[in-house]
Amino acid sequence: MKKILLIVAVLFCAANLSKAQDFTVGVRVGMNVANIGGDYEGDAKLGLKAGIVGTFPLADNIYLEPGAFFSPKGSKLEYKTPDGKNAKHLCNLNYLEIPINGVYKYEINSNLTVRGHLGPYFGFGICGKSKDKIDGKVDKDTKVKNFKQSGNNLKAFDCGLNIGAGIEFSVCYLGVQYGLGLVNMSKDDDYKMRNGVFSVDFGVNF
Repeated sequence: MKKILLIVAVLFCAANLSKAQDFTVGVRVGMNVANIGGDYEGDAKLGLKAGIVGTFPLADNIYLEPGAFFSPKGSKLEYKTPDGKNAKHLCNLNYLEIPINGVYKYEINSNLTVRGHLGPYFGFGICGKSKDKIDGKVDKDTKVKNFKQSGNNLKAFDCGLNIGAGIEFSVCYLGVQYGLGLVNMSKDDDYKMRNGVFSVDFGVNF
């Protein structure tokens, strides 16, 4: 939380110092459709994300857009136990995510702009929770207070590539994005787990 507040404060200070350079700050909320790929092979789960971005002009139609987000990820997995019972595993992982996107904007008219973006993201695990159910009854419920606690087999650091597109109508923003995780989340190098997140974002630019 302290990291998020610090980044927000820096972005707002930069906005006040850079108004003459057409710097903008945007607030974003959205929906994550998250999954874990690799050897895990789970199913997608939904989560609400929120954050803030700052957009710096670099050249004609080209911008740099760093940000800070609370981004829930994870997956769910349904399977059969060795004795034939129906089982479900739910994995909720919450990250502080720092994207640094390059943005291209094309102005259709004074109120409508289309845009595309591409860039890396860096994720830092905050907390999480895993739950196992067998025949609808909770078998195991584990909270991950932090990613360094004993028994946790997941790395706290995540890194990947964002690609997305959107529109800006006056001060409003609507966009879609896919974040491809490039880091194996598992501490076991022989077992591969990578985040993958499709998201829809809404926002307002100031």
